[in-house]
Amino acid sequence: MKMINISKNKEGQEERFWELLYDDRIAEDTFFIPKEAFFEVGGINSKIKAKQQYEFLLRLADSYCVEFSENPFDQAFADRYVKVEYRETGCLSDEIYTDCYIISKYKDKLIAAGCFDEVLKSVLGAANRCGLQSETVDFLEKMLKREKEFYEIDDAIRPVLIYKGENICHNILNVFAEQFGEALMRAGQAVEYFDSEKEDVKSMTKFIGKRYRAVVGMQTYLFGLKIQNGQMFLHDKIYAPKFNFVFDHPIWMKNHFTQSPQNLSIFTLDQNYQKFIKQYYNRRAYLFPPAGVLPDSGVYEKKYDVSFVGTYGDFWNELLMIHGMERRFRFLANKFLLIMRKQPDLPAEAAFGKALEQYGISCTKEEFLELFYQMRRVTYCVMHYFRYQVMLELLAAGIRVDVFGNSWNYCPLSRYPNLVCHPDVTMEESMKIWRQSKLSLNVMSWHKSGFTERMANIMLCRSVLITDETAYLDGRFCDGEDLLSFRLCERAQLPKRIRAYLNDPEEMVRIADNGYQKAKQHHTWDGRAKEFLEKILEEGLCGTE
Repeated sequence: MKMINISKNKEGQEERFWELLYDDRIAEDTFFIPKEAFFEVGGINSKIKAKQQYEFLLRLADSYCVEFSENPFDQAFADRYVKVEYRETGCLSDEIYTDCYIISKYKDKLIAAGCFDEVLKSVLGAANRCGLQSETVDFLEKMLKREKEFYEIDDAIRPVLIYKGENICHNILNVFAEQFGEALMRAGQAVEYFDSEKEDVKSMTKFIGKRYRAVVGMQTYLFGLKIQNGQMFLHDKIYAPKFNFVFDHPIWMKNHFTQSPQNLSIFTLDQNYQKFIKQYYNRRAYLFPPAGVLPDSGVYEKKYDVSFVGTYGDFWNELLMIHGMERRFRFLANKFLLIMRKQPDLPAEAAFGKALEQYGISCTKEEFLELFYQMRRVTYCVMHYFRYQVMLELLAAGIRVDVFGNSWNYCPLSRYPNLVCHPDVTMEESMKIWRQSKLSLNVMSWHKSGFTERMANIMLCRSVLITDETAYLDGRFCDGEDLLSFRLCERAQLPKRIRAYLNDPEEMVRIADNGYQKAKQHHTWDGRAKEFLEKILEEGLCGTE
């Protein structure tokens, strides 16, 4: 077990690099590496099947003067170091392929030192002795020519670039960006941020020609930026797989989907949205919902019976907007709204399809998309309508509901004395409220097969989640076991169920514990980061342009 100390001693740096290059046995140990340096050089390369630690130490020694210390590790400094344990991986052919990659990566350095031919002969000799000369020569040529196979390995040690700066919905998109970025770093992935609120968007030209392991945005329009007088997307010149989280129905982002690089992939929180994106925008889409974070370990008094953290949306204002539409759109919008009110289990696109059918309107895929875009605010109207109706059922039954958000002070429901209004809260404050709540309400924004960070965080805070049904829950969570779910059309039964649980504290604790365990196992940002690094980026996307 060795502690690694680093410095900028150039002479010592060169000496250590060549010592490591010629003796890979030095890497066969457990090392404690300064965290900042570990991330700066890219961490352990998961694309290499053998000699991972050896390859990492070479990268470290290429940037710093590396010194080894036999001193026992002091736990007081644990937060400043990354522990890397030696493990044997791969077979002899994998070791030879790693050496081929290393030769290519440090080709100029080897040539300058006059030892390129010597190192090359050594690797080819090892390949010849084990009958792998032909395969090795072929792979080595790809490495030296910097073909896509080289970048599939080399890009895996580059940082993930994350975009921030979309200051909407109480800054929630920036919170997501930071939570995902922090989770990636805990997984050993270097992260770089671009904040469009603090930096001039024009400065993004600095990324042209650069390579990243991935570029990730949070419902951002930055991917639509163009250069060369609008002839080319800027991101076509940034070499990395690109992903944009989209948290609303994809119809809201129609212009973005049609005005962004074709190789942009989409993360969505809803299975129906995933299908919609593939069908109407012809883009790669992943079901990758936002996740939650584990709260601190403090103990909180459960002082709220039922809480709701979110805004009151005035559906009457939305109705006025619908009635203000052109006549040819107004009647279709009203029919669309009526169908969703009568059949609240339908996804928005399915309800709109029924509205077109009832009016005998036949249209192409492009025409459907354009008409649906014109009708997009109808989904807000119906979502706010049902949020109002669910809250009305609880209040009319005498159940106290603590709501958090300034908009509730001015809504018609404020006439109920058991609606207790509190000011707006931050994401961090929301976590404290859920920890203080016996039950916490969620009404989906018409995500009929989706999952949200609110749902994850409520369960991670050991509050009983009450949510309207979504197909995403099927096979993942059980009503009455992990959470309480209800159908919007059967909301009148909800107050009776809530009262029963409020009168049975032990049952509430049991359900809250079950929900906590499942959310902790499957719905944290740490879990999403692991899935992103181990599954999504393994689909051959690295090294693409």
